[in-house]
Formats: sequence, C-alpha cells, structure tokens
Amino acid sequence: MPSTVRRVLGVVVVVLGGALAISGAWNAVSLGPSGEARFSVTSKDPGALVVEPVVLNSVEAPARITATRSDGGGVLLVVAPSVDARAVLGRSAVSTVSGVHYPAGTLELRSSGVGAPTGITTADVWRLSAKGAGSARLVVNQGVGPETAVVASGDASALRDVTMTLTWADRAWFFDALAVALIGSIVAVFALGDLWHTRSEAAGSTRPGHPHKGVTT
Repeated sequence: MPSTVRRVLGVVVVVLGGALAISGAWNAVSLGPSGEARFSVTSKDPGALVVEPVVLNSVEAPARITATRSDGGGVLLVVAPSVDARAVLGRSAVSTVSGVHYPAGTLELRSSGVGAPTGITTADVWRLSAKGAGSARLVVNQGVGPETAVVASGDASALRDVTMTLTWADRAWFFDALAVALIGSIVAVFALGDLWHTRSEAAGSTRPGHPHKGVTT
C-alpha cells in the first residue's frame, strides 16, 4: 500500500477511534454507574399529561415516573392498559409525550383534544395509581403489555404548570458505554502507532546513504 494512502487511512482511523472513545466516555459519565437516563418536560397547557406505550414501554428497564405541580396542588398519577386509558380520556384535552431526546434529556409534547378530562379519578381501569400533594411517583415494570400513564389533577383545581420526569436505569448501559470508550481508545492508539511507524520509515528512506527506490548510483 502506498505510504500516502496508508497515512490518510491512519488519520481517518485515529479520528474515528477518538470519536468513539469520547462518545463512550461521555455516555458513561452521563449515565453513571447505575446506568440512569433521565428525561423531563414542563407542560403549561391545561389537561392531562399522557405517556403512551411507544415511550413508556420502549425499553425493557422499569420506567420511573415523577410528576410535580408548581402550585403544590394535588397530583394523580395512574397507569392502565392503553385501550382502557384511551377510553377514559376520550377526546379531552391532553398533552402526549411524543418524543425522547438523548443526550439532551428532554421530552417532546404534542397537544390534542378539547375540554377538561372527566372520569379519571372515578375509573376502575387503573392498574397502578399514586396520589400526592404537589407531586406523585410511580414505577412501571415492563412485560405487562402496552400501557399508558396519565397525570391528572388530584383535586378540584385545573392541572397546569406540571413537570414530568421519566427515568430508566440499567447498569448494562454504563458498561456498554465503557466498552465503546475502551474499544475507541485501543483503535486510536494502534492507528497512532502505525502512523508513527510509517512516518519513521519515510524519514529513514530520505536520509543520506538511503537513495530513493529506482535511483541508480
């Protein structure tokens, strides 16, 4: 392989290895030893907050949900099979979590429907429920089936200015990130070594007493 091509490939491999090492190290630091990924959003719109199964059941790790009201009012957090949850919500005004952004740690909301939701507090379809003054928390284990989580007002006041946080934790994610960082580092180091060796060979071939190939003396 011509030395110029070899050096170019070496530089490319060094850059790719370095990028892998930096990305893996950053993810490992961000996730921490517990492998925790956290995402939050604050809704200013009236109506319930909804987390559908495309987000809630997106990974195998349990999902921890926290909802907090800035006004300290009552918070009701419930989980049910998606079909039952949709039947209770009907066409009422809701803000649905439609996207998760990593590594930004944010959630995207999509507003739909009109009118205040009714029947959430009296429905008997909820598999899990938690209620508190100012905040409520639930852990949703996976494997039960497609489920939907709903955050609603736990008292007579309208639900406004509520912050929802979704957290997933899996220690394997932390070790996966470390592995990526290690592999990237090894690749970058070997590529740097090869570049140094190629440069040394090129420098040696141009010294006096080492004529270029093809030159007769």
